[in-house]
Amino acid sequence: MSRRAIAAAILIFLPMALFALDRPAADTSLPAARDAALGGSHVAVAEGFQTLLTNPAGLAALEPRFTWSGLTFSVAGPVFSLSSVVVQGASGGDIATVLAMPSVQNLLSSIYARVSLTGPLYFGFTGGGMGFGVVNDSSVLIRSTGATAIEGTISERFLLVGGYGFNVPLPETWRSTASIGVGVKGIVRGDVTVATSILALPSLFESIGPDLLTGAPFDLVSGIGVDAGVRYVWRDLLGFAVTSGNLYTPVAVLSYDTLGGFLDGSADAGTPAYSVLPQNITAGIAVTPHLGTFERYVQDLTIALDYRDILDFWLDPAHAENVILKFGVGVEATLLEILSVRAGFSEGLFAAGLGIDMSAVQLSAAMYGSELSLEPGLRPVYNLIVGLEFRR
Repeated sequence: MSRRAIAAAILIFLPMALFALDRPAADTSLPAARDAALGGSHVAVAEGFQTLLTNPAGLAALEPRFTWSGLTFSVAGPVFSLSSVVVQGASGGDIATVLAMPSVQNLLSSIYARVSLTGPLYFGFTGGGMGFGVVNDSSVLIRSTGATAIEGTISERFLLVGGYGFNVPLPETWRSTASIGVGVKGIVRGDVTVATSILALPSLFESIGPDLLTGAPFDLVSGIGVDAGVRYVWRDLLGFAVTSGNLYTPVAVLSYDTLGGFLDGSADAGTPAYSVLPQNITAGIAVTPHLGTFERYVQDLTIALDYRDILDFWLDPAHAENVILKFGVGVEATLLEILSVRAGFSEGLFAAGLGIDMSAVQLSAAMYGSELSLEPGLRPVYNLIVGLEFRR
């Protein structure tokens, strides 16, 4: 490997923060049904649009492909149970009686439910070592913030990403490829938050309307960041990669008293709150074994293992996770070149899903678990996600 490449790799992974950082209200990840079924994203696997955010070094291995639209719908937690309570309250029933039911009280006391839709603004290009993309998503999150306190947040986000990856010259006798990549991203997100208590829910249902949102607090989050990664593949059989997500990602938050004040320009947010997203250094391996005669029926078998957020105990000790939650394992096999079967394990919970690839259209669905606490098994949430991608 040349001195230039070695120097670049050192600069990429030299930690730029030697102290714990506050976690601002920003998220630069992108929901994907395929990754969810595989126990999360895997940095040693280069596949499609997600490579822009998982490991920009993988862009050097992708064939040119344009994604012109997509939709990803996901639900987390007891969304359907919660929706039945909302329907009963909105239909004019006795909402106080409904909320007094023991089953509803237990549901609301530790509620975490989220519905999100990514797209239809979802397009970009990857291939030839380059890539870019623009995505929007909308979400509604309802969660308990105390023994009797509940908070609802409606969010709209726009994410702009770009990246460049290039191969590092290696001797032909090695029969290997190595690449380095750098990605940039920008985020703009608006959050409207309504906070109440379980006892005040009946009056909240009576006041549902436009004024409820325009009179609620509003946060405008913006930021720009840099990701970087390296990837090494030996004989198209074994891949190894290391990435530094949020190598440097400063974020500014403007807080307005009301959404209405932001929309009509009458409110002053004052001084922005500045912070930096913690780095996420992840290492992963991927094995793509040759199946010989079985490749008539099973193609592209991939087994991947990642260890995520390696240095959180140092860079962000207040939010450091149990070691078990950091591992992600995934297995994917393509049957008859169309149907993909996927399974995984992440955050101590199982994941599984299917995918259908019809060249111009790709449909994926998955069920997976996620852990809301820092220890395994304390507060698991199960999720469903379905994604549709149009490309050529």
